[in-house]
Amino acid sequence: AFIAAAVDSVLSQNNVNIELLVADGGSTDGTVEWLTTKQFEDCRLHWFSEPDTGPAEALNKALQRVRGTIIGWLNSDDLYAPGAIERGLDALIARPDWLMVYGHGEHIDVAGKFINRYPTRLPETCIDEFSDGCFICQPTVFFKRSMIILIGSLDESLKTAFDFDYWLRAFVKIPGRIGFVDAVQAYSRLHEDCITLKMRSSVALESMKVLHRHLGAASQHWVSTYINELQARLDSENATRDEINKQQSDFMEAASPFLSLSESMGS
Repeated sequence: AFIAAAVDSVLSQNNVNIELLVADGGSTDGTVEWLTTKQFEDCRLHWFSEPDTGPAEALNKALQRVRGTIIGWLNSDDLYAPGAIERGLDALIARPDWLMVYGHGEHIDVAGKFINRYPTRLPETCIDEFSDGCFICQPTVFFKRSMIILIGSLDESLKTAFDFDYWLRAFVKIPGRIGFVDAVQAYSRLHEDCITLKMRSSVALESMKVLHRHLGAASQHWVSTYINELQARLDSENATRDEINKQQSDFMEAASPFLSLSESMGS
C-alpha cells in the first residue's frame, strides 16, 4: 500500500546518482506488476522477486547485488526526507574516516502525518545506552560498502531486530567511524501491519537477545514495558485473567535467559 510513496521518496532525491534496487519477497498483492510498470518509467529502478525467510535475508540478497559504494535501505512503508541522500553523501565525503552516518527520524501515521520524533542519540553516546532502546532510526542510515566487509552481513536468524543488532555491531567494531547528520533524514511509518506494532513480542525478545549478545544482559525495563503493553491490549480485548497470566508467564520464560542473573532471580 505504501511502496509507491517509498519509491518516489527515493527517485525524487536531487543532485545524486541513484540506483534503487527493490527486494520483493514473492508478493502477490500487485507490487510486482506496479514495479514492472515503474521500471519502464525510470531506468534507475531495478527489482527482483523471490521467496525469503524474512527481511534480513531479503536485504542480504539486495546487498550482494547493489553496485553503489554508498548504501542505504528503506522499508516499503517508510520515506526519505527531501535532500536526505545528498546530506548523507556529503557527510561521508567530508569525513573519509567515517564508514556510516545517521540522522534524525520522525514517526508518521498511515496518512503520513507526524506522530513524534524518534528518540535519537549522537554517535558519541556510550554503547551501554542501547540498553534503554535503539536510538538509531534505521532509514536515516547510510554506510559505505566496505562496512559490510568489516562487520558482516545481517543476521538472518533475527526476524525483527536485525537492524538493532547491526548498529550494535557497528558501535563495537568501528567506534569513532560513525557520523551524524543533524537533520530529519527519514520518516518511519507506524501502522497496524508494521513489524514494530504487529510483532511486539518478537521485537522485545529479539532486542533483549541482541543486548545479551553484545552487552552481556538486557535490562528489566524491556520486560516491564512489554508486560504493561500486553496488559493494556488484553484488557481492551476483555481477555480473562487466566489468559493474561498465561501470556505474561510465557513471555517471562522466554525473556529470562537474556536478563542478568540478579534481575532474572528478582523477577
